[in-house]
Amino acid sequence: MTSCLFPPPGLRLGTALALAAWIVSSRPALALQPVTEFLVHAKTSNPQNRAAHATTAQRDAEVGISTGNLLPNFAATGIYTRNQYEVTTAALLGGATPSMGASIPNIVIQPQDQLDANLLLTVPLINVANWDRRAAAESTLAGAQADEANSELTVQKSVIRDYYTLLGDEAVLLSATKNLEVARHNVKLARDRKESGTSSELDVQRALADQAKAEQNVTAAGLAVTNTRRDLYTLSGLAPEPVSSFPEDDLHEEDDLANWTGKTSKAPSVKTAEASRVTAEEGVRTVKASLLPTLSASAQEKFTNATAFVGGHNAIYLFQVTASWKIDTTLVAQTRAQNAAAAAARANEEHARQAAEDAVFRDWQQIRADIDSARSARAQVTAAALAASLAQDRYESGVATQLDVLQARQDAFSADVARIQADADLAYARLALRLDAGQLVKGTQ
Repeated sequence: MTSCLFPPPGLRLGTALALAAWIVSSRPALALQPVTEFLVHAKTSNPQNRAAHATTAQRDAEVGISTGNLLPNFAATGIYTRNQYEVTTAALLGGATPSMGASIPNIVIQPQDQLDANLLLTVPLINVANWDRRAAAESTLAGAQADEANSELTVQKSVIRDYYTLLGDEAVLLSATKNLEVARHNVKLARDRKESGTSSELDVQRALADQAKAEQNVTAAGLAVTNTRRDLYTLSGLAPEPVSSFPEDDLHEEDDLANWTGKTSKAPSVKTAEASRVTAEEGVRTVKASLLPTLSASAQEKFTNATAFVGGHNAIYLFQVTASWKIDTTLVAQTRAQNAAAAAARANEEHARQAAEDAVFRDWQQIRADIDSARSARAQVTAAALAASLAQDRYESGVATQLDVLQARQDAFSADVARIQADADLAYARLALRLDAGQLVKGTQ
């Protein structure tokens, strides 16, 4: 909402309306997008968010891999063999004479063109280590999802910070521009008074020095606006339009601090630390489970045209149950390492919870301070508006100069700019509190 100055009751209505119209008309009629547009755009275009999303997809695929290790698997192979010689019973017996007149059939033992096919089905029955590996992969996925949410919140906070910084920089640029206009008018007044003999060259040079300083302030304020616009574009991928309005807070108090600190358990940073702790604890169980035996079963069907040794059967099946047990001397050291990693993860989780509560505490206190600053800025606006109106009245009565009026108007505009900056700081602090408590900004989910 565009801010304007409201003089206290008792001032002349025409003077007050003229002052308010002058301040409002000094702002360009342009249109900066709402902050939610930048947040929505950053969600899909920011490289940090895209990288976190890709990592989550990778972890999800790894869960699928660990799940596949627990399911039956099937393999099929086909083999063609070209043997140099065909082996038959007749070739093996040579010219031997069968005893007692018995006749031996000519059986192909090794065909010259041999075809074999194998179908193998393997079913894991008991493998505790793989079960624990899958649980660890699931907790890693949960951590990646929390990391993705934490990345989004971090980007949101940066976008919001630059958004409200841009509002403050734009207000400073407006103030600097108005100060330059006053400085240029002062130079003209000083020169006119010198020509009329009521001023000296020293006053003219002082006015020129003030004008040069005002020009430097405009340049510095313009550079700040340009850089902040670039930062906001880099974060969100959306080019900001010029500012048309400035935030005006209603100065309401936030809920009790205890209500906000109680929400930090859902903060993505805490969720990430919690998932890391679970993953480390699953790693301990996985190492210990490696000491347990495994049991699996397999069924194989073989097709071949070399059937001499299987009584002429072209298809042969085979069932197997395999139990294995491996004693690895490194498992003791691995267990100690995983226990240490789990202890570190638990400490990191506690640190993350404390850090989240500290961030919420600082945000909540900052909001209270910003509310007081914004309230004081409003009082300053009222006082500056009264001073500007009184200066106008004194000028119309002939007891003040035009320079006094211009200076009073400049002070009034600067006070309004200070109010804009205070409200921008307060708006950012309110959103930062919600982000640090793990809440996405509405309209971006």
